[in-house]
Amino acid sequence: MRAGDVIADRFELVSIAGTGGMGVVWRARDLVQAQDVALKEMLSAEGDEAMRFAREARVLRELSHTGIVRYVADGSTAEGKPWLAMEWLDGETLASRLRRGALEAGDALAVTIGAAEALGYAHGLGFLHRDLKPDNVMLVDGEPSRVRLLDFGLVRALTTTISETTRTGMILGTPAYMSPEQVRGAADIDARADVFALGCVLFKCLTGVAVFSSQDLVALFAKVLFDEPPRLSSLLDVPPELDELVAQMLAKDRAPRPRDGSAVASAL
Repeated sequence: MRAGDVIADRFELVSIAGTGGMGVVWRARDLVQAQDVALKEMLSAEGDEAMRFAREARVLRELSHTGIVRYVADGSTAEGKPWLAMEWLDGETLASRLRRGALEAGDALAVTIGAAEALGYAHGLGFLHRDLKPDNVMLVDGEPSRVRLLDFGLVRALTTTISETTRTGMILGTPAYMSPEQVRGAADIDARADVFALGCVLFKCLTGVAVFSSQDLVALFAKVLFDEPPRLSSLLDVPPELDELVAQMLAKDRAPRPRDGSAVASAL
């Protein structure tokens, strides 16, 4: 693909917006709807990544929520490379914003409530995100109150066992935001894995530091599995109710965690 190409007689490629090991994201013009879109092109049509790409497109077709990036269309190029068109979003990711430091408390809660509501909607339809992290939270126009969840490449149906989508014991996700059960490669993870990740996001939004960190991957996994997370109140002056909620979200045993995103949004 190159700038000026028209995909599916509809999307004119304008410029490359991002690149990665698996593909390229283009800013493109939707000639039918007269609007810009983000068009993601896979480099290969084979393997696990292609399977996840197809699943992301399929799931996004089913999700319609103001807190989730909007699906536009998908297909394959003449060369057989899969592509997915989504709404174009101006703004910055939460990861980019956090590189400048912690958020004000009100902004941190606004971001988390927005993400929790979107997760709750997905959970209600039976989907688990599995890779919630600041890179996958978009602040539209830089506004904390206008959140969009991105990248549903690791999404999984809550009623699907892990062996149907991945090899048993395979660890999928971003280590610093993975729940202990994900690190263990458990087959029965549920919405509370996303709640754990959201707790990690909220903790970093408020404090500017990660719950668990290490330059060594094995050491990081060990911390997630065995180290007790710091209490929010050990770093900040916060209401006891918020301190307790974050502790519940970050519980090693998932039983004390809120049941899903909607429960977190309601508690906040």
